[in-house]
Amino acid sequence: MGLNSGEYQDDWLKSMAPVAVSGADPAAAVAQRTRLGPRALALAGGMNSHQFVGEIIKRGWRADAVKFIAAWPPPRDSLWFATLGVWQTYRLLGQTGAEESLRRVAAFVRVPTAANLAAVGPARQVLRDAGTMGLLAQAALYSGDNISSVKGKSVKPAAHLTRKMAGSALIVAAAKWPGRQKAACLDQFVSMGLDIAEGSHLWAPNPQQKYPGLRQLPLREIFSQKAGNIWDNWK
Repeated sequence: MGLNSGEYQDDWLKSMAPVAVSGADPAAAVAQRTRLGPRALALAGGMNSHQFVGEIIKRGWRADAVKFIAAWPPPRDSLWFATLGVWQTYRLLGQTGAEESLRRVAAFVRVPTAANLAAVGPARQVLRDAGTMGLLAQAALYSGDNISSVKGKSVKPAAHLTRKMAGSALIVAAAKWPGRQKAACLDQFVSMGLDIAEGSHLWAPNPQQKYPGLRQLPLREIFSQKAGNIWDNWK
């Protein structure tokens, strides 16, 4: 599966290169890249990804659905999903500089060079921030080759961490909404994530390749609504 508007550049981080994924991939394998609740984790065995997504959406396990959808695509797509989701909620964060931080992460997704990753923030600062923006910045940081803040020391992050932290950032962002609005926010994130899994709302208008994504039958029957204009005042 390739989603870039052009050929992948030599100076871009290899961790952000396109990776082949399929809705037929075992759900249990995808689940290892995130942290699902016990019920969802127990259900994952024996199902493929699109079957599992359909089942947990049908059961109303919104947070698990968001985290699983974030764990399914390549890291670049997952980070973009989290960036768009957090962007829709950042006015609730009350964090100084949140918009600028979002722009820096978005710039890194569009052009994933080491320089753009460094602009997201230093590892020492990013890893200390457990808020929504900190988790999003960590998702970006973990796509690099070294998360050590100690000069001369190298610590390579595990390959799954970008997708795991992307899902976490979305869940924490949704929690900023009170009551039923939180559920509505998670539903929006599910729709958006499914759209992104089909090649919509990406950082470039014309991806090289669109693919079936995760909306397979019976999922198309139970959650076929598209997110529409992702910048709408959906609440």
